[in-house]
Amino acid sequence: MTAAAAPLVSAAAVPLAPAAPDVAASLAAPTVPVVVRARARLIVVALGLVVWMLPWRSDGTTGPALTGAPALLGFVVVWGLAATALLARTRRGLLVGEAVTSAAVAVAMTALVVAPHPWLPPPDRSATCLPIFGPLAALALLDAVSRLRRPPLGAEVAVIRAVTALLCAGALFVAWDPLPAAVAAGLALAPLAVVGPATARGARRALEGVALVGAVVLFLAPEFHPAVVGAAGDVAAQVETTTPWPFVFWLVVATLVILTGRSVLLPEADRDAGAP
Repeated sequence: MTAAAAPLVSAAAVPLAPAAPDVAASLAAPTVPVVVRARARLIVVALGLVVWMLPWRSDGTTGPALTGAPALLGFVVVWGLAATALLARTRRGLLVGEAVTSAAVAVAMTALVVAPHPWLPPPDRSATCLPIFGPLAALALLDAVSRLRRPPLGAEVAVIRAVTALLCAGALFVAWDPLPAAVAAGLALAPLAVVGPATARGARRALEGVALVGAVVLFLAPEFHPAVVGAAGDVAAQVETTTPWPFVFWLVVATLVILTGRSVLLPEADRDAGAP
């Protein structure tokens, strides 16, 4: 063997991903939620869904008609990640929950495009968005399965779907299609945020950070929806004060934001015993 070939052999011997035992040990790292807070947050999300479906205007117009796709996608994110935060007891559970939630977001976006739904007004996006969000949903599900298999894979699939989503978000921003572009960007950043931390506690904090972004989007959905559909921007004129439900919705979602923000600061129960 020549001296020039020796560095190539040494470089080829370096693994591209952690060995399976190391990956398995990392995925099995324990993480304990603050159960009372996690359960309270799920109840708040369920209450928010109920209030969202009620008539917000005296003519019978409901919350979904006034908050549209931003609220739908926000609910998918906060429900999926809140359930993950409550149920996951290992780093594997956090990663699988994030992947399944991302798949649900991509499926919801695909459904809005296929319908076509008035929450996503013309032009027709079938040619641009279907080839993006359908495969992103499949990649997210593949990522979840790859975490559950024995032996598990590393972060390869998560990185692939993050890079793919980021490239798609860039293309959509260049085409100035803001809502699909923002959704694609979120699908790119979520796996990177949760996979990146070296510890299970860090992964849980990152998951809570993504959930906090979803809760903020949900809070601002009445402001975002008119911009998405091209309606007038005066939300106060659209959401009448003849019913209390818009105010109740904002109050419930503000509570959700506070609970999730606290979970970002105090993500686990081991050091945060007694924290609500």
